[in-house]
Amino acid sequence: MAKSYTKEERIEALKLANEIGATAAAQRLGIKEGTIYGWKARARKQKMVFDSNGRQMSEEEIKAENDRLRKELKQAREDIEILQDALGFFAKSRRK
Repeated sequence: MAKSYTKEERIEALKLANEIGATAAAQRLGIKEGTIYGWKARARKQKMVFDSNGRQMSEEEIKAENDRLRKELKQAREDIEILQDALGFFAKSRRK
């Protein structure tokens, strides 16, 4: 008879699989690899998204995180542009 797993056990297994891979997680937990792949497929089909702590995120949280990451990316690109300009300036002044 197949073992039944709680929702919490499945979530923890998926979190571990995301960190170390499905094969390694299956070996460590003593679960069939196909079971973990099935859980991953079901979670993907249900559009379940987990944060880095393994907590399921709501659609609003996902949108907020996406907005935050877009702002962070924009700032990083601006920083890179400033640094490239500064590097060009110092490279020119060094040649003189």
